[in-house]
Amino acid sequence: MLPVEVVPVARKPDVFVRAVSPEEGRKLARIARSSKVPVRMRRAIVVMASAQHQPVPMIAKLMQVSESYVRQVIHDFNEKGFDALDPKWTPLANSDVRSDGWSERSEV
Repeated sequence: MLPVEVVPVARKPDVFVRAVSPEEGRKLARIARSSKVPVRMRRAIVVMASAQHQPVPMIAKLMQVSESYVRQVIHDFNEKGFDALDPKWTPLANSDVRSDGWSERSEV
């Protein structure tokens, strides 16, 4: 049997959102409660939980998302503020819509 070196695996450091003012907290709560965009609502809840010092693994389990998603949302909010809550819409790769807004598909 070959000798095996046991290397302790370090836990990723805790990541928390920056300090949130009471006004920002109310705005986050309003978004989390009433946003019509699910992505925006989910991100607001992640930020609120982080502001309450919930650790990343607990937030991920609560929201049923990956820990890397939670970390990314927190980092984005720390950098961009409330703009980070908005979804990133991307154009479709196989879009049939021309630049002038008309579809290239035709009815037969």
